[in-house]
Amino acid sequence: MNEIRVRLAEVPEGGARVAWSYLAAVLGAVLAGLFWVAWTPFSGLVCSGPDDVLCVLGWEAAGGILGGVGGLAVAAFVFRLGWEWWLIGAAVLLGAPLWFDTVPVWARVVVLVLTPALAAVATWSGPRRPAWRPWAIGGLGVVLIALGVLSILV
Repeated sequence: MNEIRVRLAEVPEGGARVAWSYLAAVLGAVLAGLFWVAWTPFSGLVCSGPDDVLCVLGWEAAGGILGGVGGLAVAAFVFRLGWEWWLIGAAVLLGAPLWFDTVPVWARVVVLVLTPALAAVATWSGPRRPAWRPWAIGGLGVVLIALGVLSILV
């Protein structure tokens, strides 16, 4: 019987986790782009028109960010990388307002290129993880996301 599998059969561990992490990041970026493309046309309904540049820009930025977070969540599920892997990527994405404008372009590229490897290494042991790791990743992720959101609001 032909069966379509949506997820990996096993949790990637060791060096394979880095490779799957980069593949998941590419899938997350593709899904984010698709979400953003579907989101963008509604700016005319939300904003007073195309002349309201700040509203349109904010609407499109929100669509890109939501698409990125959602795309990473789908990729983490499909590739069985776990919520901790997703949170590291989401924290870098949502915490970007804290650092993005203050660093040179090459540093932005380095952070974005190395984030999947960092997430893979931080969650290296897969399901057999140390008891403190989820608390540490969760705490740091929440702090970075909260600081990023606060920096946008203030």
